[in-house]
Amino acid sequence: MAGSIQKIKNKYRITKELGKDNNGKRLREYSYASTEAEAKKLLAEFEYNQQRNSLVQPSSITVLDFLEHWMENYVKYNCEETTAYGYRNIIYKHVAPYLGEIQLQKLQPTHIQQYYKHLMDEKGLSPNTVHKHHANLRKALDYGLKQQFLYRNVADAVSLPRKRTFEGKSYTKEQLNELLKKLKDSKIELPINLSVFLGLRREEVVGLKWKWIDLQNRKLQIQEVRTSAGKNVIIKTPKTDKSRRTLFLGDELYELLLRTQVRQSELKKALGKEYEDSGYVVTRDDGKPYRVNSLTEQFKDFLEKNNLPRIRLHDLRHSFASVLYDEGVDLLAISQALGHSDIGTTSRIYTHRFDKTHKSTLNAMSNALR
Repeated sequence: MAGSIQKIKNKYRITKELGKDNNGKRLREYSYASTEAEAKKLLAEFEYNQQRNSLVQPSSITVLDFLEHWMENYVKYNCEETTAYGYRNIIYKHVAPYLGEIQLQKLQPTHIQQYYKHLMDEKGLSPNTVHKHHANLRKALDYGLKQQFLYRNVADAVSLPRKRTFEGKSYTKEQLNELLKKLKDSKIELPINLSVFLGLRREEVVGLKWKWIDLQNRKLQIQEVRTSAGKNVIIKTPKTDKSRRTLFLGDELYELLLRTQVRQSELKKALGKEYEDSGYVVTRDDGKPYRVNSLTEQFKDFLEKNNLPRIRLHDLRHSFASVLYDEGVDLLAISQALGHSDIGTTSRIYTHRFDKTHKSTLNAMSNALR
């Protein structure tokens, strides 16, 4: 028999028979379950893997050792640097201190369940952040399953807290006009105008180069983005084909870009060798690009100094979508301008913002029956 189940007090112990070592000594592994049903499931999984000759050999590798192995052998070759940076943060700041010393093969759902409780009750992290930790652990343990470090992914048995729905804020047309007036001749006039009139993401704004702008034909291309992972600046292509898009430049942006180009040319002549011709559109006076996070910080400070309603920089993108919808632009066109992978993404993110009383829909019904 491959194993057995024995009730001990209020727990069920599963004994897994692993055969014998070189000296003829029987090898066994023990695990525990809260219910008989769960114990039977664990034993059935063990027997199934044993029959398929995919039985995991006993190992004393710890959770932290395994996660480092996963980072070095899987994440390093299959994930973007920004994703790897996020994984490292979660592993070393949170997982390692709480779960790191547990032997991987002794890791149980209850360990992970208590870890998530610890994150919320003691660390004050949100349920949404816990979901990110879960995605990290589940992905790593799935790799361990395939590499036969484990015979099951214990993260699959964990209950997750309900996610909180986050709804960003949007500026109205009137608020956007007030913002644009106060931005006039400020250092962040151009980047904020790019966000307002084109709905660009932050990484698209700070990654925009002059070579992607055709002023003669009033076209702007999104072909490259600039982001960060810790202190490292990362320049890469947009995540999806739809994010690589061409956008038309209206009068406001066209004239602002012309003025910016002239100003950069004047600064280049005035500063000489001290000027760095980086090729970026949004730069400091010496031609160097801003830190990726700098635009977010400057925008926040600008709103506070000018007594404007506080919103996130990314909320300008939401404002762009909301204003277009109110002006009668269809959802597909908005989706294409935003660079979403498909209209479903746009609908999922923005539909709850649009026409919350369903005014146009219900008026159509009234008109039909009138």
